[in-house]
Amino acid sequence: MKIAIIGASSFVGKNLILLLIKKKIEVIATYNKSKEKLIKSKFIKWKKLDISLNKINHYKFLGNPDVVINLAWRDIPNYLSKSHLKTYVFQKRFNKNLIKNGLQNLIVLGTCYEYGNVKGKISENFNCRPTIPYSVAKLKLLKSILILKKKYEFKFTWLRPFFVYGFNDKRKTLYSIIKEIDKGKKIKINVCGKLIRDFLSVNYLVNIIIKILKLNKDIGILNVCSGKKTTIKNFIKKNLRNKNKINDINMNAKNPNFFEPKFFWGSTRKLKKILKSKNEKKKLFN
Repeated sequence: MKIAIIGASSFVGKNLILLLIKKKIEVIATYNKSKEKLIKSKFIKWKKLDISLNKINHYKFLGNPDVVINLAWRDIPNYLSKSHLKTYVFQKRFNKNLIKNGLQNLIVLGTCYEYGNVKGKISENFNCRPTIPYSVAKLKLLKSILILKKKYEFKFTWLRPFFVYGFNDKRKTLYSIIKEIDKGKKIKINVCGKLIRDFLSVNYLVNIIIKILKLNKDIGILNVCSGKKTTIKNFIKKNLRNKNKINDINMNAKNPNFFEPKFFWGSTRKLKKILKSKNEKKKLFN
């Protein structure tokens, strides 16, 4: 199977690339900025690609892959920027170009923010009401691909990951700050400890992506989540090795992301059907 990864130098992309290398799977990987530090391996062929520039045939440029995994998106974590709507336009044109030129399997990274201001356990059939430019643009892109499905025959998976954590050299996250505190750095951190989220490691996410690659099926929208509700406070406690530092963290602050619901987590019902069984799930991580 020939695989192309768009946005391979992103947080998720780098972790996916490392796992594919470990499994000795060859990939065509794209990057946008020439100064980016790219992973070197005989299993990777890097290509510079700016999807805002229209090409006659992106599919041919990528070497006619069997599947394209589109992880690219600009302006993260500036979720409120109106530029996300411009990114949607570029993405819509890019994905259409791939499909009309022969791509048979497309996997795209969406976001749990598409659901909007919701509460409780959220399944894929919930009515999405996004509230910020980032999630509005993502949902518009999803709808544009579903329209393409009415005209062209191709397999399609839209991944909706919940709160992914892990080492991220692109930007500071709650997880990276926790690790800095463990290293002895004095950092003032203010969080809303009562917020309930669905956390999953980036390692889990990329393993799920590889599982979907192996299945080679038309899956549609898929929540990628743990299905477990965890407070921000408990997440910090779990990942902070130096437990004495927990008292230095203000857990009573207001959530700066006003657009986020106070408590929500994902339903794993569809995901479990795809994994089929506990034995199949074990194979996923081998």
